[in-house]
Amino acid sequence: MIEFRIKYAQIYLEDAKFLYENKKYNSAISRLYYASYQAMWAAIGEPDEGKVWKHLAIIKPFVHGFWFNPKHPQQATGLLENFRLPLRQLYTHRIKADYELVEMNENIVKNMIELVDDTIKTILTERGL
Repeated sequence: MIEFRIKYAQIYLEDAKFLYENKKYNSAISRLYYASYQAMWAAIGEPDEGKVWKHLAIIKPFVHGFWFNPKHPQQATGLLENFRLPLRQLYTHRIKADYELVEMNENIVKNMIELVDDTIKTILTERGL
């Protein structure tokens, strides 16, 4: 399932790049958000039976890094703490773009493309894929 979700994260990232190149910034933000969501889901695994990963709540277990270092203390700072704020910002941009219809700009989307690309690369590295 990890490879399947990573595949879709990469597809959504490529879709976002296409949308970015065509100045469809709000749509690009949506695809970037779902690319990050699928990538984080691939990293941390399936939720407990009968549950789903809440959109904003998936960031915490991802950033903690328990998924690639199970011995990392639960109370310690996350191993991927540098991703926490940018991923939360991406979530906020997606809400603004999709629900509040705030127009995203080129710089925001460019930065978020880099974030999602780094997120996927980190997962591939830590998972040994």
